[in-house]
Amino acid sequence: MKKFIFLAIIAFSALFGVESEELFKHCVVCHGKQGELVAIKSSPRLSSLGVEELSTRLTKILDGSTLMSKKYVAMHKIKLKRLAPEKTDEFAEYVVGLKK
Repeated sequence: MKKFIFLAIIAFSALFGVESEELFKHCVVCHGKQGELVAIKSSPRLSSLGVEELSTRLTKILDGSTLMSKKYVAMHKIKLKRLAPEKTDEFAEYVVGLKK
């Protein structure tokens, strides 16, 4: 039973990594492979943000409280549709970890 639980934890961890990696593929075009690009000449480089700041920005995009234009909010919401609000910290950790 302990082996099963251990394997389940490993499988879940692997799925999380794949989930974030798959989700970030939608971001690469504008933000770069490591979040190093300035998208649309006005957004910060994702690689320059900390986990907390990026998570906050993601949450604001998802709940609509961001100051971004409606056009960009709609675009981001489509690309982030698989990101659950409670997973923004985990996704932000993945993105920030790409610059290492």
